Amino acid sequence: MKYLNKTVCSLAVAGMTMLSGKVSAQFLGGHRLKSDEAGPKGQFMVYGSLDYSKVTTPSTSSSTVSSAPLGVGYFINNNDLVGVNYAYSQNSVDHNVVYKQNEAGIWYSPSLMLGKYFVLIGQVDAHYVWGQQLSGAADSMQNFNGFRLRAYPLIGILLGGGWALKFKFAELSMLQTKTKQEGWTKSYVAGLSGSTFGVGISKNFDFRKKSAKDDN
Repeated sequence: MKYLNKTVCSLAVAGMTMLSGKVSAQFLGGHRLKSDEAGPKGQFMVYGSLDYSKVTTPSTSSSTVSSAPLGVGYFINNNDLVGVNYAYSQNSVDHNVVYKQNEAGIWYSPSLMLGKYFVLIGQVDAHYVWGQQLSGAADSMQNFNGFRLRAYPLIGILLGGGWALKFKFAELSMLQTKTKQEGWTKSYVAGLSGSTFGVGISKNFDFRKKSAKDDN
């Protein structure tokens, strides 16, 4: 357990360091908003996406439902967010569920303005994972749990009114899960591929605006 905790902490710190906006600002030609500039500091952001896919053949059919993920964050300054998020995925074959997974945890996201309407975003997730999977040996669903560490970049397009489109185009992640019957199972994702690409949407909310008007 001590080794597991050390691994989680070290990878999370490494991911945050890698995605630090201060390190990458000049290299990418972008800029971070100053504290005295107009920006989203103090606002809340809600983001996420829902996906459904289905494959049908003459002999079988399979489908996948997922949220990747749904989250709420708070701008601690004009460039950085911290928050919590939740993701769910479910795979079915011939209308029978063979796998379902939940994950929830915390995230940190620095950003870098690229002009007026584009943003380069980094995000680090640290999640607890739990769910059920079909066991071939027992022909029944087995419970599992574990953790996931993930870091990925996104390009954001500011649409106005607090709305933005987010395009994820790469990923570095580690997922470790275990069941009572088996030991730890590890899987890794790194690089660019179809599985690391995703599209989501976000909306910023500034609850301070309402109170400011009321004060006037």
